[in-house]
Amino acid sequence: MIQDDYRAAIDIGTTKVCAILARKRQDHRVELLGIGVAPNKGVVRGTVNDPEAVSQAVREAVTRAASESGVAISRAYIGLTGTQLESAHRWNNVPRDPGVRAVTETDLSAALRTASRLELNADRRLLHVIPRSYSLDGIHGVRNPLGMHSSELHIESVVLTGSNDHIFAIQDAVRKGGVEPMNMVVEPLSTADAVLTSDEREDGVVLIDVGGGTTDISVFYQGSIIHTAAVPVGGHHFTNDLSIAFSVEFEDAERLKVEKGTCAPEAASMKEQVTIKPVNMPDPLTITRREVGQVLRDRAQELFRMVLLRMDSEHLRELPLERIVFTGGGSKLQGFEQLARFMFQRKIRQGAPRGLDGLPEVNRDPAYAAAVGITLWGYRNLPHESHVTGSRKSAAQREFAGSDEKHRKISSITGWIPGRK
Repeated sequence: MIQDDYRAAIDIGTTKVCAILARKRQDHRVELLGIGVAPNKGVVRGTVNDPEAVSQAVREAVTRAASESGVAISRAYIGLTGTQLESAHRWNNVPRDPGVRAVTETDLSAALRTASRLELNADRRLLHVIPRSYSLDGIHGVRNPLGMHSSELHIESVVLTGSNDHIFAIQDAVRKGGVEPMNMVVEPLSTADAVLTSDEREDGVVLIDVGGGTTDISVFYQGSIIHTAAVPVGGHHFTNDLSIAFSVEFEDAERLKVEKGTCAPEAASMKEQVTIKPVNMPDPLTITRREVGQVLRDRAQELFRMVLLRMDSEHLRELPLERIVFTGGGSKLQGFEQLARFMFQRKIRQGAPRGLDGLPEVNRDPAYAAAVGITLWGYRNLPHESHVTGSRKSAAQREFAGSDEKHRKISSITGWIPGRK
């Protein structure tokens, strides 16, 4: 019998589409029921350029996840990524009745609504409003003011917006792939749920997700996200550099990168040789692994310099951001972490997805962090709902829907439920 709280998530990347179906157990753990992956050739640098190809990839990935789980997927959370995302800091005064009184849930809901009221260009859409802290009568940095007394209340928040054209293109492609898109989830926010520790979020960390066409950057401090950015460079650019440098087909360059690639050419022996087939030569050519590494190192250094420029923001300069966590399939190159340590002069580690019970070992890979993160973030931050065909709401969920209707209305816009950390 189909249970109630089934959730699906779809990560639409430059190289692949990954679909996940999960279920929350009675012990509140989230378990994987099915995962499907399909190659995607419809996205370039994070932008949809072939909607039909994206729809086909979505259809294949969802079909595989549904087949593995034995449950038909009808709806899903959809991840958003890339340079079309923007973040901004806001301080807002929350209107309240005169006099000193305790801060209530109603005040917190009003604070979120106030932070959500912003003028956007016609081509932008509000995606998430993330409360960072509150100020009570001039006392700053209050994280949970519920029950505290004050006459004035201000909210500090991070607002995440996206391009309407990009969102419409993604939603349309997903619908044509046979799935109704539900909440659009910003991946730089949700991926953190799959790879970061609570200490990292609290103390300060930069999460860098190296995808196929873009690299997403998100900064966390004192438990919440404070900055997002993206650079238009990803794993495909590494492959393309090899394709151009050695005049080989893109598929051959990708295989060369995966099998022989390194960002530390100095560690490769000149005796390590590789045979390639240039497209403009009749005979195979022998090159060294060190030559391959020199091409990849140059691209990695460029990527790191671009990330450093995105991190050179006034509100980040004084923060103790001593940790960087890399994730995404593009971060798996040999020597990538060592080069990053030299370039950033910070503590570096690679983040693989966790927190989803039953995830096969082959999928406990940085390339699947985004899809796992979307799933976990949806469970932790969005109202109860089922994403499978034929599900029935329980009495408890009907009661939740009635008592928390006002929170549903807010979270459907912002992706945040008042009172949640």
